[in-house]
Amino acid sequence: MSKKVYLMLSGGVDSSVAASILKAEGFEVIGVYMKCWSKDQLEIMGVAESLYACNWEDDIQDAEIVAKKLDIPFFIWDFQTQYRQRIVDYMIAEYKIGRTPNPDVMCNSQIKFGIFYEKAMLKGADFVATGHYARIIKNELPPNPLDSESSPFKKIVIQDNVFTLDNSKLLLGNCFLAQSPDPLKDQSYFLWRIKKEQLSKTLLPIGNFKNKVEVRKYALENDLITADKKDSQGLCFIGKTSLRDLLLQTLGPKEGEIINQDGNILGTHRGAFLYTIGQRNGLGLSGGPFFVSKIDVEKNLVFVTDVEHERVLFSKKLQACSLNLLVEKEFLKLDGQNIFSCQAQTRYHQNAINCIVKLLDNKCVEVEFETEVKAIAKGQSIVLIREGIILGGAVID
Repeated sequence: MSKKVYLMLSGGVDSSVAASILKAEGFEVIGVYMKCWSKDQLEIMGVAESLYACNWEDDIQDAEIVAKKLDIPFFIWDFQTQYRQRIVDYMIAEYKIGRTPNPDVMCNSQIKFGIFYEKAMLKGADFVATGHYARIIKNELPPNPLDSESSPFKKIVIQDNVFTLDNSKLLLGNCFLAQSPDPLKDQSYFLWRIKKEQLSKTLLPIGNFKNKVEVRKYALENDLITADKKDSQGLCFIGKTSLRDLLLQTLGPKEGEIINQDGNILGTHRGAFLYTIGQRNGLGLSGGPFFVSKIDVEKNLVFVTDVEHERVLFSKKLQACSLNLLVEKEFLKLDGQNIFSCQAQTRYHQNAINCIVKLLDNKCVEVEFETEVKAIAKGQSIVLIREGIILGGAVID
């Protein structure tokens, strides 16, 4: 009997290819479009309709055409209320207190691997699947990308029924979240907050593709309508809605001063909550370049520094909480003081940096980097990596 997979079918090329691959592999595939945003939500929030920039109607139509082409059932699940409460409200609340949230991370954990995952399992799913550029490693080596000398997986070895990575050994059967072979498209950074026990029930069918060109080529060869469809942009599900305008309309403008490293007033802003550490664009200042070095939302002040003094933006240490480990502690190779070494990213697409991590009480970690890191922002995610495997992550405090 075929295994049943509930696939998040968004109407884009990635999830379309994922659906085609799963169908070809003999799974019983059920395509589901998650409706998370509409003009109704803007009205509930008291936000102007002019901010609406979500093409969900077109996406549903494309998803339905793909489902029909592949001869798989297609459903629409409405998660608008939950998305507004768990993602949009969270995002606005974080900006309000001067932090820089990551709504895509929360969307994955709260919506895709939260309420979608739970509903799929209640309906008898054996697996859930998405079009993420990442991979799940279980019981066997990933295929062809391992052959490349530059592959992050080249140090993974399986022998005598033991999974060995960087001299750490675990019995086969454990599941690991791993990076995609394509560093430009890899989305594992956004998945660190899903639950470890969900990995064995998750399929990421496009994780083995080397790049987006191959994904589009597959879609074209299999006559999928989304083959040439542009990638979606902007916030998860909200689309191209202006974040700045959304914050101004929900939190209200609040004029304040922009101050440089010498204490001089360089200009004004419409709310300190609109800025993030390291920001260069959108400051409206002459001269420069200037970078945001500090935000004080209580006093409504934005501090900037010039290139000559930008060393103030660099840090070697941070503390992060809400730790979520995706591997067993034995895999971390802890010393007697709960310390282990790995690499880390503090922003998406950032090169992973060698670091030492100390596990603290109450699900927090202290991280010290080998080299200084620029523009670490409170509220963002730090993701811990070892040889392409995602160890886990936490929220920067």
